[in-house]
Amino acid sequence: MELEYKDDRRRGKFVIVAGVLLALVAGGIAFYAVSQAQQAAQQSSTSKVMAVVAVAPIVARQEIKAADVIAREVPLDDTNANGVIADPKLVVGRIAAVSILQGQLVTTNMLTSSTEGAMFSVLAPEETVGPDSEAWRAINVTVPDDLAVGGMLTAGQTVDMFVTAVVNIDDPTGKFIPERSTKITYQDVPILARSGSFYIIRAALPIAEEIAHLQATGSATFSFALRPVEDKRQVDASTLGQTTNRIILRYGLPIPEAILPAPGTTPAPTPTPAPSASPEASPAPSPSASASAAQ
Repeated sequence: MELEYKDDRRRGKFVIVAGVLLALVAGGIAFYAVSQAQQAAQQSSTSKVMAVVAVAPIVARQEIKAADVIAREVPLDDTNANGVIADPKLVVGRIAAVSILQGQLVTTNMLTSSTEGAMFSVLAPEETVGPDSEAWRAINVTVPDDLAVGGMLTAGQTVDMFVTAVVNIDDPTGKFIPERSTKITYQDVPILARSGSFYIIRAALPIAEEIAHLQATGSATFSFALRPVEDKRQVDASTLGQTTNRIILRYGLPIPEAILPAPGTTPAPTPTPAPSASPEASPAPSPSASASAAQ
């Protein structure tokens, strides 16, 4: 009997390829199912809440308007769960302690105080009152625009304050004379609010007392110099302070002198010549004609 030979290699390759394809499909289905389960779990674990969001940039120390904020539903997680405000009415009319970017959540730590309608707060957002804390006070200073950076200053900026006072000295030696004296007196002073030439500044209680006294005397003038936001240095002012004499000596300004003529050479004044008659004018009347007319 003759045996019939059959080649099964092609059939074996087909079975292997089919098995690989089935394995890939099963793996894809499993990966898809796991991904969907993870996404569902994340969505179920992440809740959404209503929160106040800035729809326009809000400048620090400026009042928040109703058009600046809106309530939106946002995902809530550990990064934004603290200080969320749900109702825009709770922030409208209050002052922003820091600049708030467009699209940023408006949280409680971004506001100057916890009182609705408060125009400004004496304390910074991170400051609290304790037994050893500085006794900060808000005090008004009147500074005209020409002495306040052209009137361009706004709330939230910091300035250095110059004081110009009239110094009256009764010195029998004649060395000192009454004169105005100017010196940088207060540094890094924050402006809390402004209305025209009235500035509300923050100062420690002893400094506020000094400012109140200087304004009451009526003989002191305040000037502002704007500080860069990044510059928090305190300048040593012990060697500063200016009078007109010091400026003249430092820069060698020429002193005006009276121009006096030399003795005996004073010129005599020249009489003013009489005006000449116009050729077309009528001749002057004779004395006799004038006398006849008078009679």
